[in-house]
Formats: sequence, C-alpha cells, structure tokens
Amino acid sequence: MTQPPFPRRGLLAPLAAVLVLCLGPFATAQVTVSVQEPLLLQVGEHRFQLQVGSQSISGGGLELYRVQGGLRGTLKGQPVELKWRGDGSISGRVAGASVQLDAIRRSSQPGLVLRGWFGADPAELTLTPTGIAGSMGGCDYSLPLAGNRYMGWRTCDVTRGPPAPVTLRIPENIVPLGLAEEGALLALLLSDEALPPAPSTGETPGVGGAGTPSP
Repeated sequence: MTQPPFPRRGLLAPLAAVLVLCLGPFATAQVTVSVQEPLLLQVGEHRFQLQVGSQSISGGGLELYRVQGGLRGTLKGQPVELKWRGDGSISGRVAGASVQLDAIRRSSQPGLVLRGWFGADPAELTLTPTGIAGSMGGCDYSLPLAGNRYMGWRTCDVTRGPPAPVTLRIPENIVPLGLAEEGALLALLLSDEALPPAPSTGETPGVGGAGTPSP
C-alpha cells in the first residue's frame, strides 16, 4: 500500500487559530494579536520572546537563518545546524549536541509528535490543541492548554534543578512553517541547551506562590 506524501505544511499557525476558536467570543475579546507579536516562552524566572520571520528566527540568544531544508545559526554563541528531509526526519547538531528526530503528523486529530534523540537523551514530545506533553533534552513537559497559551511544568533530574513553571504562547499570526521545521524549532526551544537550569526555590509544583505560572 502506497504511503501518503509527507505533509509539508506545518501546524503551529493552524493550532494557534484553533486555540482562539476554541476559546469562543469571550476569550477572543481578550486576545489581541499585533503584526509583530512574538512567540513567548517563559520557564521559571527566565522569559524570552522569539520573532519568527520569513528569513530568520531570533530572540532569547537564538539567531537562526531559514535555509533550504534546514536552520543554521547560533544559540548563545554556539553553532546550530539542523536539516530535514521530505519524510520528516530531522538531523544535525545544536551547541555540540547531536540531534536525530522524526516529526510525525498525528492521524487521529490535529497535532505533531517528535520522536528520537536530542543529545544523549531520548525524546518523545506531542503537541496538540489541548496540550504539550512528553520529554525533550532530558526534561519532561506537561503543558495543558490554559486560556490562549500552554501552561504547566518542566521536570528534570536533580542535577538540572527543581521543577519549573512553563508558559508557551504561540501567536495567531505566526509565520507558517513546514512540519519538520516546526518540529526542529520546538525541540530546540525546549531543549536543555536553550533553557538554563531552574534555580532552587523550594516551591512545589501545583502549589501557589512565586513558582506558580502567571496568566
């Protein structure tokens, strides 16, 4: 049986639109998306905004250029080179860490699954309109949809710090990316190379206080 061609159109832009549509009129009145609105990622006290353009992606120590079939640039001054093929396979290096991933479109519902290796750590991460869950770069993520963004917790081994609150907001008008490119970007953003270890705060996940994600 012939396999269908690998879909080249990505999911971040459609998912962002789904988030707004699912929230209904009340939430739509609260969400204003400007032309220049960036992708927002906050982990603990660390917050950065990412500008995704037609030729480059920048912010939070990340300077990438979109080249044919790949991303090339630097992360905090360290080289980044990621390439992908038509079947969704992603390979390359990020700040010295080897990357071997497959980006797979979910068949049962909208979403993307990343599976493979990031550095020495196995990776399996699922992105859907209702949440992001799984592991990447040695840390586990549980980010259910909350309002117009994904909010939850990042849990790593003890050498990488205590659990930290995470917020990810994808703007409705994000530049459309291919499926493999979105997978590469998401893996890079949630990797240990991009995110510093969380400081020891003594906070417990799910308990209020400074460690609780802000809306």
